[in-house]
Amino acid sequence: MYSLFKDAEKLIYRKPKVQDPRPDNVVFRLHYQYTFTVLSVCVILVTSYGYIDSAGSAIQCMADKAQIPTDVLNGYCWISSTFTLPKHFEGEPGVDNLHHGVGPEEEGDERVYHAYYQWVPFFLSFQAIMFYIPHWIWKMMEGKKFDNLINGLNLSLAFDGELRSQKIQQLAEYMQKRREDRLEHRMWALKFYFCEFLNLVNVIFQICLTNTFLGYAFSEYGLEVLSFTNEDPENRVDPMSRVFPRVTKCRFEKYGGSGTIQNFDALCVLGMNIINEKIFIFLWFWYIMLAVITCGNLVYRFATWFIPSMRGRLVLLEGLGFRANAHQSEQIALQLQGMAHGDWLIVYYLAQSMDKTNFYNFLVQMCGSEGTQSDEDNEEEENDKKLDDSTLRMSEKKESAKFSISGGARMARDQMKGWVKEN
Repeated sequence: MYSLFKDAEKLIYRKPKVQDPRPDNVVFRLHYQYTFTVLSVCVILVTSYGYIDSAGSAIQCMADKAQIPTDVLNGYCWISSTFTLPKHFEGEPGVDNLHHGVGPEEEGDERVYHAYYQWVPFFLSFQAIMFYIPHWIWKMMEGKKFDNLINGLNLSLAFDGELRSQKIQQLAEYMQKRREDRLEHRMWALKFYFCEFLNLVNVIFQICLTNTFLGYAFSEYGLEVLSFTNEDPENRVDPMSRVFPRVTKCRFEKYGGSGTIQNFDALCVLGMNIINEKIFIFLWFWYIMLAVITCGNLVYRFATWFIPSMRGRLVLLEGLGFRANAHQSEQIALQLQGMAHGDWLIVYYLAQSMDKTNFYNFLVQMCGSEGTQSDEDNEEEENDKKLDDSTLRMSEKKESAKFSISGGARMARDQMKGWVKEN
């Protein structure tokens, strides 16, 4: 069992965007990665009930063993489903009824059938697939355009200096040309937002589908569990036991010795419901939280669409780490505010996925700002050259001074020799 959960760990881990560039966000990952993993773990828990129950049976029914074999009764009640009687949820167990929902049945009493339990693994697997589908659609619609744009610039040492500068220049020129034809990037952004909207539609659909699957008891399931502790301990009924009963009834008919039909009222223990009730109460809170976060993310998307001043600040925040002075930051922010929303969205995800130095050089070239890191290096080289030139001139002056001194000394010596010869 540990090996099963160990394999599920791989679904949660995802490399950083600098190592694995991708145009998505945390909210998107909550759907296709974390929710998918949560539902996969739930499927493992439901299908591995044999690790909890040593008998290996998800349902165990009790009747007259002499007349009905146990395996036959268990199989029949599992397939045909069991039921509870709502009138027996009121009263004290052991006095007014056997268990909550289980007691003597009279003609005309309402029955609530519980036919979901054999379908829980398939239902959870279907939900896991549904949460992954929007991400799969986005990958098909995106067509690796983002990977082609970043082209290895996510790593600082992927290319040598000249080739890296060339690729950055090509990317900056491409983004400048896209300003004239905005349709391509606008469609790219609309496809991404469409898939994000699909996430919201899907989580709402899954809440409604789960509510139908559990007999319309899921919509208020979490609220009833929260309010359960505030009720009178003597008269309260655990809402999890109402939706996922541990003991139910099953009717089995067979022919007797004389050919007449005999009815057997069996009591069935659904041990797997101790897992089901925990899974679905967790899913209730998870789906509600996911729906609220997804709605907030769509509001944020509308804000970036209609408030251009947010765009420059967001890109600068994502690009923390590159060197830019206050003047450059202001100039870059103004340029980003004037970009079309589709162009800005690509730059925003490039900021998350590119190496900081590469992104800074790309941003400066795209926005036409002065003072890139290569310009700074050139300025330092010019300063060094000026320093070397001044040093050279000083040395030349020293040499000329030495030359003049040595020449004067030789002239004085020659004059002295001539004077000695004359005398």
